[in-house]
Amino acid sequence: VSVAMRVLYIAASDPYASQRAQTLLDALLVAASFGAQVSLLFQGHGLLQLLPEQEATLIDRRSLSAQLNALPLFDVEAIYADRADAQRLHIDASSSRVDVQWLEPEAIASLIAAHDQVIRL
Repeated sequence: VSVAMRVLYIAASDPYASQRAQTLLDALLVAASFGAQVSLLFQGHGLLQLLPEQEATLIDRRSLSAQLNALPLFDVEAIYADRADAQRLHIDASSSRVDVQWLEPEAIASLIAAHDQVIRL
């Protein structure tokens, strides 16, 4: 019996300042489609990806909303967010457009330790 590799993707980049957020989601979806056990953690400016009403088309970019909403279709249901970073950035946890579990720093350390690989962009 083989055990799927556990991969934690940490979204730490502003959603539209560069291609990092898009690249991370693309890599995550590929890994999930090949059977990896994928988790996603939003930290720092990556938390901005969770905010509603983003108009990516105004800057000729593809919206991340559709991909974030499709995560459960790829069996990506372990989605977390850093509560301390949200408070630091004055982000209201209830405004998230994606269902996430809010974690404190101690829980984040345990989450990272529970994965075989961690990819942060």
